[in-house]
Amino acid sequence: MPQPDLIRHLNARLRARPGSEGDDHFELAGVREVQAHFRGRIFRSVFQPQIRRGGEVICHEAFLQVLARDGVGASPQTIFEQAGDDDAIALDRMARKLHVLNFVRQRGWQAGLLALNLSPEALLALVDDRDGLFEAVLADSGLLPRQVVLEVADHGFEDCASLAAAIARCRGRGYRVAIDNFGRFSCDIERLEALAPDIVKLDRCLIGHAGHLGFARRVLAELCAEVRRLGIQLVSQSIESRQQLQAAMASGVDIFQGYLIGRPAPLCLPLGQPAARGYELSA
Repeated sequence: MPQPDLIRHLNARLRARPGSEGDDHFELAGVREVQAHFRGRIFRSVFQPQIRRGGEVICHEAFLQVLARDGVGASPQTIFEQAGDDDAIALDRMARKLHVLNFVRQRGWQAGLLALNLSPEALLALVDDRDGLFEAVLADSGLLPRQVVLEVADHGFEDCASLAAAIARCRGRGYRVAIDNFGRFSCDIERLEALAPDIVKLDRCLIGHAGHLGFARRVLAELCAEVRRLGIQLVSQSIESRQQLQAAMASGVDIFQGYLIGRPAPLCLPLGQPAARGYELSA
């Protein structure tokens, strides 16, 4: 479906939603991007690249960015924290659709993956088809589920069985699933084995210490070996220095993300090609 027609369809669905605010809508902002208007604020998508050892860009993680008015902006995290449950769920769903609409406007997007953040509750809602419109947006945009990485943070305290079932159903429908921020609250390998994701994203606290502490380097190496034993890919995020990058490489990490690689921006780096900075990651 041509994107202008898809946006009109989405806006009609938004207006028909029970409890919808009249000014919530998507709009084309020139030729560059799609923006979302929600509760009087304007949001855009920004994308942060992920690269593999050879240096090629293989994926972009999408984030919301609030466009400032009168020079005063707000962080999306603050907006989510201050929103009521219904508004938070509505914004979360709108954000995922916004990211898809913007990702498929990128040059060469067919060669890469799109990573989207979900809460465990949102993941359960997705597999229960309570947001069935999301998959329709994927299909109408030409984006296949196998090109989408669903990132879900696991604090290690919630019921493992229900989350594992949701992950299995997502994988069965073709999505890739990543456990985000692993190591912040728990490094439980048995729980990770039960959840059986495709990807584990290591929390910044691990690579932050590994960049300069020998003991932490050993801990990271042992943890990576255990995760790789399960056949799970490893992503090291929050890479901000060459020292951190070298520590992650030495530990056996597969994919790298962070400000050293690239900051979130409205335009993706060329997918399937070496990152602009030309890092040699094969060592």
